[in-house]
Amino acid sequence: MNAVTHLSKDAAALRTLHHDGLLQGEDVRALTVWQPWTFAIAEGFKATENRTRRTHYRGRLLLHSGQRLDEHVSIVRWSRDAASRLDQLGGRSNFWNARTAIPSRFHSPPPTLALSAVIAVATLTDCHPAAAGCCAPWGEPGVFHWTLSDVVALDKPVPCPGRQGLWRPDRAVVDAVAANLPGGAET
Repeated sequence: MNAVTHLSKDAAALRTLHHDGLLQGEDVRALTVWQPWTFAIAEGFKATENRTRRTHYRGRLLLHSGQRLDEHVSIVRWSRDAASRLDQLGGRSNFWNARTAIPSRFHSPPPTLALSAVIAVATLTDCHPAAAGCCAPWGEPGVFHWTLSDVVALDKPVPCPGRQGLWRPDRAVVDAVAANLPGGAET
């Protein structure tokens, strides 16, 4: 099941966190991930991010789509559902084809296909070394599995430069993310 189907409850909770002062630039982190992996996370298909380093951070995470594309990835290898979603966007299970089909199918790209922008918010709930068969189908051997939950795709991507590793976003980026949660920011 696509986790993005539960957006309204999660988005309302995130807006409340922002307005209560808990989704602050100093309290939230961001993670830059190459496409199509960010697409798979933001669309609710991928709950495990593979990283070479362990993290002890737990909490809200802005998912930033890097400017680079992992061009040699066939998303259908991991998830037929994710591949079907790309097909809906015109991509024939290929991220790059989906992006190039955008001008004819959409006035602007769906936020989950953006590059160099925050496209979703998630909660980082766990980090553990890979074990045989764990976190299938997305978990890879020999790395750390970062477990993500409560993923909420933004209505509109928030352009900003990314960084390597976990990083602290500027307050303006956090505010823009809150304003672009589904349903808009509450005042």
